Amino acid sequence: MITERIRAGLRVGAAGLAVTLASTCVLLVAPAAEAAVTCGDTTFKRTFYTNTSFSGTPKKTDCDTTIDQSWTGAPLSGMATNNFGVRWSLTRDFGSGGCFEYRLSGTDGLRLYVDGVRKVNKWKNTGDSSGNSVPGTFCIGSGKHTVRVDHANWTGLSRVKFTWPASSDSKPPLAPTGITTTYDAATGKAKAGWRKNRELDIARYEVLVKTPAGGVSQWTTTGTTASYTPAKDGQKYRFCIQAVDKWTNYGATACGPYVTTPDKTAPPVPDVRASDISVSVSDGGEASDGPRPRVNVWLGQVRPADGPLFTLWRATAAAGPFTKVAVMDLRQTPGEQYLYDETAAEKQTYYYAASATDTAGNTSARTAPVAVTMPDVAAPGAVTGLAAVADTQKVALNWTAPTDDAVRWQVYGADGSAQPVLLGTATSASYDDMTAKPGVTRTYTVYAVDAAGNRSGAVKITSRRQVAPALPVYLRPDANGRPELRIRVAADNDHSGGFRVYSGSSAATVRTTLRACAPEEVYRDAAWVEYRCLLTDFGSSSDRYVTALAVAANGVTSSTYKAMLYEDTVAPPLPTGFAATSEPWGTALRWDTSTAADVRAHWLRVGTPKTVDGVRTCASGTSHTLAAGATSFQDTEGLPDGEERCFELRTVDGANNYTDGVTVYTTEQDTRPSEATAPGSPVTGLDAAENAGAAVLNWDTLDGATGYRVYRWDRSTGSYERIAEGALENPYTDSYRHYRDEDAPAGTAAYYRVTAVYADGTESAPALAAVALAPTG
Repeated sequence: MITERIRAGLRVGAAGLAVTLASTCVLLVAPAAEAAVTCGDTTFKRTFYTNTSFSGTPKKTDCDTTIDQSWTGAPLSGMATNNFGVRWSLTRDFGSGGCFEYRLSGTDGLRLYVDGVRKVNKWKNTGDSSGNSVPGTFCIGSGKHTVRVDHANWTGLSRVKFTWPASSDSKPPLAPTGITTTYDAATGKAKAGWRKNRELDIARYEVLVKTPAGGVSQWTTTGTTASYTPAKDGQKYRFCIQAVDKWTNYGATACGPYVTTPDKTAPPVPDVRASDISVSVSDGGEASDGPRPRVNVWLGQVRPADGPLFTLWRATAAAGPFTKVAVMDLRQTPGEQYLYDETAAEKQTYYYAASATDTAGNTSARTAPVAVTMPDVAAPGAVTGLAAVADTQKVALNWTAPTDDAVRWQVYGADGSAQPVLLGTATSASYDDMTAKPGVTRTYTVYAVDAAGNRSGAVKITSRRQVAPALPVYLRPDANGRPELRIRVAADNDHSGGFRVYSGSSAATVRTTLRACAPEEVYRDAAWVEYRCLLTDFGSSSDRYVTALAVAANGVTSSTYKAMLYEDTVAPPLPTGFAATSEPWGTALRWDTSTAADVRAHWLRVGTPKTVDGVRTCASGTSHTLAAGATSFQDTEGLPDGEERCFELRTVDGANNYTDGVTVYTTEQDTRPSEATAPGSPVTGLDAAENAGAAVLNWDTLDGATGYRVYRWDRSTGSYERIAEGALENPYTDSYRHYRDEDAPAGTAAYYRVTAVYADGTESAPALAAVALAPTG
């Protein structure tokens, strides 16, 4: 037993308790007092017990990030190999909570607790050869919770493993907290920091930098800090953070405080375009010595927020130096839209630019210089040497330009006492007036104009366009032997005063004798008018040359003329090589080129063969007048239906001498459909015509019809094929219907049927029309 003397020798130290005996030295060591263990919020606190009831003082307490142990002997030095227990415990804030898919496995005793509620209870000695593996899922709400795993080893090996990854859920994370924002003026960076979310399934954070007007930049991070370099524009910036978990659930966004950057950013270059700069001329006022140029710079598209101070700069070279010439402060004159330079000298080229200054005193770069040349406000000198030369086509004006800065000339004209009108503007010292009326006196006024629009004094001259000549076409006896003169004149020529016809014994003396002439119009087209005139007092004279002059309304006559000899009574030679070939579209006619030099035309008659008293003749039909150089003709009159046709060809010269007729006969091909079309169709007015290679159909609108169908005969199939259906409206009137067949076969005759379709779907009897389509090549 311990005596009082021994007790007196007790010494208590910080490390334990020592006992000293007089005759012996015995050291007794008490268990050390274990310091408190603190583990991270994702680390389990692990305690070792020397029993399986987890009672008494733990052998050791430490931290374990992963529960995955396999002990073949004692888990700790000083502990037994069997009959021990280990406990893992984690208490933390789980944020918004979530679900976890766990698996607890190992030997002997295994237990899982969540907030004190037992989830797994496998508490028996399993031996080394077997064990337990328990899967499961637990879900927890937001806030703080405790997860605990107990393991007891009674005999043999000791194994334990616990996994608990977060499983998919739809719970969004909580908004980040503790957001701080700082701005470093030296580096120009704004920085933000925030507390890490408590949820265990956070994947990233969305970071948004915002101003009061909206977001300016956005990115993601897995950390809890962010930095951004905002513009030094005096605006407020802040960071807004949003947590996103592995299941792409987005939590609420939390924003930190604003920081304000210093305004060191110049405003944008003003939106001043070259088209916004113009030059006008002011009267200079009473004290001025005359008009002055003024430069106007329009700022109507510039907002006060872009400045509000705007400056106009001027230089004499694009590279400068620039001088300030005008300032506009929209705070003082909010309605103003122009900067003006009223000090520019005329005829000088300047370079203008503009800049903007904001309320912090930051000034933008200047706009690109725009070259502006000041106008010349002085009028140029008047033209000299103005002259006019008239012919039958025009009145040609020319003049000597002044030696100053005139760049164009305005030409005015006035007929008689009418007011002058601008005829045109010349860029050289001449002008051709093509609008002058033949034989009418016109007064011309010419002004010199400089680039600025200044106009000189007026210079005038009068002239008169000549009347175009009347050209004799031919001169020959008519059926009664009287001299017949044909006269041709341009359709736009003023010949309202008639014609003057002269005769003479030679071409040189043709204007000797005035002859009586009562012109009768016999032909007119867009270019020419032809007249017939009987020279009743010419036949008995010895003159053989005749000419004609046109007379304008004011009595002026044409100045040029052509003499015509009255002696050509010989007809050209007969046409040769005249042949007819039957084609699917009609008849092709060909003949040789005439050898006569004075051929004026060919006359072709298309008729029907007729036999009278045993004599075969070509009965009268349609006549065609063809050009002198023509050697062919395509006859598409009537459809090729197997009938006989005849063609008579004559050649006529300039004196109207006709050859005898040359006649050919041919039998048409028969292209009619083999399927007959019965009469009695309610569709009326159907006709077909060729137009630019297409077949055009028109017919009367039928009351009660809701639509129409168009069929074309297909010779290869021997049937009518439908090619169109519908309302087939005429674009110009409701009274008719219309269809244009662009696919009509060229080089043949096309046959068409048109039927009406009624509301009940029935179809009327067809109407028939056909057109011959000659080849176009």
